Amino acid sequence: MKAFRDTAFLLQIGGDISSWNLGSEKIFGYREKEIIGKNISIFYTAEDIKKLMPEKEVKESIKNGKVVEERNYVKKDGTTFWASGLIYPLKDDKKLHRGFTFILINHTAEKAIDKRKDDFISTATHELKTPITSMRLYAEIVEKQTEKSGDKIALESVKELNVQLDRLTALMNYLLDVAKIQQGKLDLSKTFFNVNTFIGGVVSVIQNISKERKITFVKNIDSDKEIYADFERLGQVLTNLISNAIKYSPKEKEVIVTSHSDKKDIIISVQDFGTGIPESEQDLIFSRFYRANSAVESNVSGIGLGLYVAMQIVKAHQGKIWVESIENKGSNFYFSTPVKINK
Repeated sequence: MKAFRDTAFLLQIGGDISSWNLGSEKIFGYREKEIIGKNISIFYTAEDIKKLMPEKEVKESIKNGKVVEERNYVKKDGTTFWASGLIYPLKDDKKLHRGFTFILINHTAEKAIDKRKDDFISTATHELKTPITSMRLYAEIVEKQTEKSGDKIALESVKELNVQLDRLTALMNYLLDVAKIQQGKLDLSKTFFNVNTFIGGVVSVIQNISKERKITFVKNIDSDKEIYADFERLGQVLTNLISNAIKYSPKEKEVIVTSHSDKKDIIISVQDFGTGIPESEQDLIFSRFYRANSAVESNVSGIGLGLYVAMQIVKAHQGKIWVESIENKGSNFYFSTPVKINK
């Protein structure tokens, strides 16, 4: 029997289903006589219906010419599956709107594979965390003993060992964050704190480590402006953006961190004057494990998780993250959080 993975059917102007086929029946479980005339919302979860997602996506497809969303869709038996839904508006010869084409691409198999990968990464990371912590402890003991001995060559070797263990620990933390994100367990611990003091603290720490690079902080918001957010997690986002700016730009060029605000958002930007990112890659760099070609070609270290984790942290704060970049001239990364965030 043929296995149906993808399907397409038609919708009327209001989102009611006007055509059905065998592929759609096999995927959703509804026969043609059961589903014709039903609204597309029948395939959405209760949570998405509450958010008015069916109506919003239909409107967005009219406005933008199409809409593409990945989500869980609901079958007749109540079970869900992960798929991409593409909605295209249909127009007649007079360019009058007549309905929609709905195309569904089922990602259930890929989702299952991704889950096995995520489970493996999560398990392996947790198993590695304990021995790495022990290695760090012993390395610190050896470093102290080597300092007493006066053996400069041995001391430099031990210090380098600690540097590499720090890098390995950072990698483990990123993998643990990815596991939490995939499991929906990226919890936030929110408090009120001063925005400029927060940015200045992060800049100061990185400046002390990267003494050869000038990091300029430009304050464009009131000195008493506060935000309700997770201090450590937003610090992780800002640290990642500044560290990337340093890695991808020449040493003689400064990095500029700026605070902005409008009626709705606090916006923090990090500007560099380095290699830049091609327009074709600007949407991809926030994906898991994606690395820009310029990073690969220049042998800059990394595994493509920093921006992905940063994006998830910002989204958890109901904010946005984006980039403006020109090749060979530099990049400006922005992230925002609402001025008033629900506690």
